[in-house]
Amino acid sequence: GFGPTLGGPLAMGYVDSAYIAMDTPVWAIVRGKKVPLLVSKMPFVPQRYYRG
Repeated sequence: GFGPTLGGPLAMGYVDSAYIAMDTPVWAIVRGKKVPLLVSKMPFVPQRYYRG
């Protein structure tokens, strides 16, 4: 889906343990098309709120 805070599309999913390193390229099938992705750590954007 589209992440308004990120300003672009994002997705979460499960990958095999061989692909868990950050910035590992993986592929997903979206609406019948192969789409390149990168493994990233959550959260996708830094927090900008004050925790008192």
